[in-house]
Amino acid sequence: VDLAGSERTESAGTSGQMLKEGNAINLSLTALGNCIHALSEGKRPGYRDSKLTLLLQGSMTNGKVIMIAAVSPASICFEESMSTLRFAERIKLVKIKAKKNVTLDPVAEIKKEMEEMRKRMQQEIDDLRSSGATGGGTGTMTGADPEELARLKALLEEQAANEKALREDMEKQVKELATTEAERLANANKISEQWKKALGGATDENKEDIKDPHLLNLNPESRLAETLIYKLKKGTTTAGRANKESPPDLDFSGMGMVKGHCAFVWGGDKVTLKVTTPGARVLVNGKPIEDEVELKHNYRVWLGNNYAFRFAFPGHEDKGEKFDGEQKADYFYAEEEIAKEAAKSNADGQPSALNHKLSEALKKVEQANIIAGDLNRDCVFHPKIITNRVTGENQVVTYVVLPQGTLTWPWEKFNVRLVDMVKLWESWQYATNNDQQFEFPADQQNPFVDNDYQLVGEADVWLQPLANMIETTVEPPVLNVSGGKEGELGVTIAPLDEKGNEGPWEDDDNMDLDPFVESPEELKGKQIQFIVKVDQLRFDVDLSQGGRPKYRDTWVRYRLNPADHTEEFTETKHDESSRIDPKYDHAKKFKQMVDDDFLKHIQKGRITFQIWGKLIEDVPAGARAQRLPDGWKRVTAYQDPDGKLHLELPSEKK
Repeated sequence: VDLAGSERTESAGTSGQMLKEGNAINLSLTALGNCIHALSEGKRPGYRDSKLTLLLQGSMTNGKVIMIAAVSPASICFEESMSTLRFAERIKLVKIKAKKNVTLDPVAEIKKEMEEMRKRMQQEIDDLRSSGATGGGTGTMTGADPEELARLKALLEEQAANEKALREDMEKQVKELATTEAERLANANKISEQWKKALGGATDENKEDIKDPHLLNLNPESRLAETLIYKLKKGTTTAGRANKESPPDLDFSGMGMVKGHCAFVWGGDKVTLKVTTPGARVLVNGKPIEDEVELKHNYRVWLGNNYAFRFAFPGHEDKGEKFDGEQKADYFYAEEEIAKEAAKSNADGQPSALNHKLSEALKKVEQANIIAGDLNRDCVFHPKIITNRVTGENQVVTYVVLPQGTLTWPWEKFNVRLVDMVKLWESWQYATNNDQQFEFPADQQNPFVDNDYQLVGEADVWLQPLANMIETTVEPPVLNVSGGKEGELGVTIAPLDEKGNEGPWEDDDNMDLDPFVESPEELKGKQIQFIVKVDQLRFDVDLSQGGRPKYRDTWVRYRLNPADHTEEFTETKHDESSRIDPKYDHAKKFKQMVDDDFLKHIQKGRITFQIWGKLIEDVPAGARAQRLPDGWKRVTAYQDPDGKLHLELPSEKK
């Protein structure tokens, strides 16, 4: 049964232990597909390429096969559905000759099959010799077809290999039959230990039979939740990334895990979780832990970025948390706790910080910061809720703090970059685990490098003077997406006369050309002309950093009506320098018929000028992307003439 699911890790969003399991599943599915493909072409499949195909060998060669393919009409599932249909098509080409599957004596059956194979091989050899004698008359096969000789030679080699494999199989079965009960029990225990090691220390005992304190995995997929159980031993149980020098009791090598990550100490009626490596990410009930904390029944524990557990302490349920009704201590409850804790320290204090999107953003941003730390990238990511100036809606963006400045990535861009970061981290981890040298890709493929144009900020120029056909020259502040001031933009909007010329119209000959009107209503139904000039931008700079700007290659774009998304942007030329005062010398004339909507726009509306540029690559001496401790936040302060600091200006204080 092929359910048309996605085996691609970036689509499924798997990571950590699930990523390991997904990779193993994908290898088995690939081997199964190769076997089906070989059977459909009449070739011999490689059943021994995986345990799955080895187990299904009998079903694929001797039995009745029914293929059920589940596909989806959704366009996003097109590739998976087509893959499923192609797989079903190959299944239809497989021809199976069923025979009785009755075995009385396995050794006798194997010997019988080997004898039949030997007879078939001898018959083909005799036929080959006969055809050679007929062609040349010497019995040396000199007259045989070379292609036929090559085919038969390959067939003989394949059959010889099959005979060897059957012999080895028979010897293995005979050896297993000769083992004692104690040897079989020892072998079973060995296999159990290997499984336990592969699962990072998880036990194969039933949850109901365990009386010791233990951890149960949490997963967004309910069928996978609490399927892995990690028992704690008396004394200290260590957890962390695998290492040869001091292997942990619980091996978690996923993202955000470090060597000697933490330890669970069980003594008497008390279990304590201790952080044994400074900076290791450990959360209990959504709160970051830096030292130690006592665990109680039903507490939620996060290790690293992807490992979520519910702590269970049989016999001590009355001292732990209790959940009534539909509420459960599941994965989503554990995620919601993280979002609530983050909302408490959110600088804006917005209630929307508790919504699902910010909860997802917090987890993904934390993942990006862990990757940046592991790969030694000097950048820090922060989620931020901003208000769209056009729609008025709140939306989540990501701040990327670099030594040379701060970028603002839309949420969609951050998600795309995060997928590439995960791939890069997986390559780094593989190289690290196998003592190989890891090299970062070129800037074009490096998700931490952004050479695209960034929105520096926006400047608003109100159009009310134009409603009376009066010239206005202003230097509005350029505000970034968080409301911070980046500089001032010099803008002039001037009316033109009916000939398309600028004023002044002071002498008697030109007095009649002056487009000034007492009332904006006089413009209704008429065509007006005006010119928009963008002279230069002056950046605000930090003198402590040498008075250098953060951006280069800047340019400006605008629409007459920012709310009209069908209107094309008007763009200035680029100033490719990195000066503190880039110049544009832009001037463009406009003709506009004044109807009710445009009259309302020039009376109460504005033109929004967007400034774009690229972040300067040069890093100021000593600059670093500062990482704040948990619970800390950045604030803006103001200094009065007496040297005292205030969080608000006097006019803003209530």
